[in-house]
Amino acid sequence: MAEKLITMPAKFEQLIDELRDQGPFETNKAVMNFAAAVGWYFVKKREPRGKGIHGREIRWNVFESSNDDAFIHVLALAESESIEILGRDRQKDEDDPIKVFEEYATAGLQYIQGKCVDVPGDLLDNLLDLIAEVNASPVTPRPGLEGLTPEALDFLAR
Repeated sequence: MAEKLITMPAKFEQLIDELRDQGPFETNKAVMNFAAAVGWYFVKKREPRGKGIHGREIRWNVFESSNDDAFIHVLALAESESIEILGRDRQKDEDDPIKVFEEYATAGLQYIQGKCVDVPGDLLDNLLDLIAEVNASPVTPRPGLEGLTPEALDFLAR
């Protein structure tokens, strides 16, 4: 079986390096996780990374060893709203969790480029403003979860 890899979008390699070297992130994996979350939260759509254009790769076991593979699977579940996306037969098509993650990360990197890099100001300050924007947003629970407290959700996650 071929090793699973997460491919970083080639067109954003310089941004990934900048976020890792001058920003708050220590690894490419951390940049990709943050970018995928930004893509899902702000952009709300997937962005193909470009046909035939492959950037650097991160081995799947890097995500697994720090339990970040769970984030990739949850993102795929949020996208498809069906547990079937996690089935082995779905691992090679459009709904592959890795592909979903890569495309949200690409959308997030594009958003970060426009909101934090291509604007006046310091990169770190602009990233902090982006995070503050998320923290200031009201959170509405998904249908069916309205009555669950954060403690109950924490208990269920164990």
